[in-house]
Amino acid sequence: MSSLDCSKLKIIKADKDILRSVEFDCGDEDLNEFLLEDSFINIDNSLSKIYLCLYENKVVAFFSLSADSIKINEKLEIAYRTYPAIKIGRLAVHKDFQGMHIGSILIDWVVGFCLELRKDIGVRFISVDAYNREKIISFYNYNLFEALQPERNKNKNNMPMYRDLCLK
Repeated sequence: MSSLDCSKLKIIKADKDILRSVEFDCGDEDLNEFLLEDSFINIDNSLSKIYLCLYENKVVAFFSLSADSIKINEKLEIAYRTYPAIKIGRLAVHKDFQGMHIGSILIDWVVGFCLELRKDIGVRFISVDAYNREKIISFYNYNLFEALQPERNKNKNNMPMYRDLCLK
């Protein structure tokens, strides 16, 4: 598929019944396994919520969200040891739909969701532990995320990153 009508994308919160019927392959076995197997445990234990992105009733992407807190080096208006965040635990796009900016659309949705959530609870940041691969880090940088202690984490599997919801 070379083009996509973004107006036909739909994001839903998945429950276990919906997840049982999902077919998905993003080309990364760890991410596939999370959605198709591990997500059930996360739902049962209230560790994260799973969201599916549908296009013409086909699952084209997914992401998970959970509560988080982050320590950042910069000083904000008030000096807390940690700041409230919403974590994108996993995010993946089906291999047939990669390269169509669906990942960025999902990030925009999460930002909007968090801005709405801020009306009722305190949340300042969106966090993610991105795979420490150049392409993945570039994707999150493009979507306004900054690496948290990049020198300390440059040789690790994951790069902690964050996006400040108060910056435009």
